[in-house]
This record gives sequence, C-alpha cells and structure tokens, in this order.
Amino acid sequence: MADMARGDRLGLALAQAGLIQFGRFVQPDDTIWPVAVHLRWLPSYPALLRAVAAALVPLLDGIEADRVLTTADATPIGVALSLASDLPLVYPFGEVRDYTAAFAIEGAYDVGHPTLLLADVLADPDQARGIVALAGRVGLDVSAVLAVLDLGLGASERLAADGYTVRYLLALADLLPVLETEGLLPPAMRAAVEVWLAG
Repeated sequence: MADMARGDRLGLALAQAGLIQFGRFVQPDDTIWPVAVHLRWLPSYPALLRAVAAALVPLLDGIEADRVLTTADATPIGVALSLASDLPLVYPFGEVRDYTAAFAIEGAYDVGHPTLLLADVLADPDQARGIVALAGRVGLDVSAVLAVLDLGLGASERLAADGYTVRYLLALADLLPVLETEGLLPPAMRAAVEVWLAG
C-alpha cells in the first residue's frame, strides 16, 4: 500500500471503513444501484475525515472563492475543509420556502461573495443546480463545484457544460481496480459496477 497514490489510499480507506459499499441498493425511485456511498458518516472516523479534508485543500488552487457552501450531506466535510483551509463556511439549513429563502443558508456572508460549492458525491447535477440556485437567491455567486467522489454518472460533465469549474478528489471508475486488487471488490462485482457505469 505504500506505493499507492494518495487518492487510491484514501479510496481504499473509505471502502475499508464501509463508507463505500458494493451490493444491491434500492434507490428512492426504485432503481437498483450496485454501490452505496456514506460519506456523511465521516465524522465517525476523525482521522479519515482529516485526511479527506487535507487532500481536498490542494484542489482549491486557482479557484477564486472566499466562501465554501456545502450541500446538506457535505456539511461535516465542509467544516473539516474550512478548518484545514481557513475558508469561511456557509451551509443550507432547514426547509426552504419562498418566504424563508433568505434564512435557508446559515453563516456569515454578504451579497456577491465568490463561492465554492462542496458536495460529498457527484451523482445528480440537479442537486448541485438546486443549491446553486438557492445560493443565487441570497446573493452568493457560485462558480466552482468541488466533490470528494465522482460516481461517473455524468454529473461532473453536465455541471462543466453549465459553466462551472468542477473538481473532485476520487473517481469511482478509477477506484475499482484498486479495490479489486486489495480484495475488497470481487471481480464479478467490479464487472457489474462497470456495466452500470457504462449505462
């Protein structure tokens, strides 16, 4: 494991902790996914959370932002990233209604702050678009999206096509051979995930 790249080591550690799982997982829309990701559990693994935040910091280079805005699931990671980078954090809170939009994002900010959106997983670009739209309603200007894991379902490409700078720490497709080599992913399961990713 000493010869592994940092990202591969982190991906392996996430899988070993059960934060990336493989099997048969029913989604809210009744589709079946062969992978489940539980990065919102990272606060239960403080050393791993620190390692993820430290690995995200270099990805901030060149991004013009003086605030980090998280998706709801990424708030714990956002706190760790804020501590590691000294970037102030704002985050969504509560249910958004038309008359509560001004109070739907917690933290210290004013209109016009260049803002980075932090997600735990890039799966569906509509989630990112929704929080970007909310940020716009309260005056935050999101131009970049950062994620821990890109599932490879087209979200990063669609967000990039919308004009956002998109960066991520790990890509699921790149982790599959590492996890198979380390005995965490049977060859048949890897093949099933690759078929699913191919659509």
